[in-house]
Amino acid sequence: MSSNNDSTPTGTTALSPSAPTQTQSTDAQAQFTAAVDDLLDQLQHKFDTVSREMFGKFDDMARRLDELEASLNAAEDAGAGPATATTPTPTAK
Repeated sequence: MSSNNDSTPTGTTALSPSAPTQTQSTDAQAQFTAAVDDLLDQLQHKFDTVSREMFGKFDDMARRLDELEASLNAAEDAGAGPATATTPTPTAK
């Protein structure tokens, strides 16, 4: 029975090293959280950059389509008609 009493202090001593393990676990969680936050910030920055580029390209495409439409309307108004002489007519097969 005395061996059980001897194991109790050893068991208590065994729990003491777990305190640094909890601190290490907390540090690891904090580092992991910081890494995830950094990754999310990087992804947000990349998403913003890609979105800005896409909207810029959409605006450029819309501007070019407006210019094309205006030039076609100007050609029709001038009496030349649409530029059908240079555009091939699709044939039904």
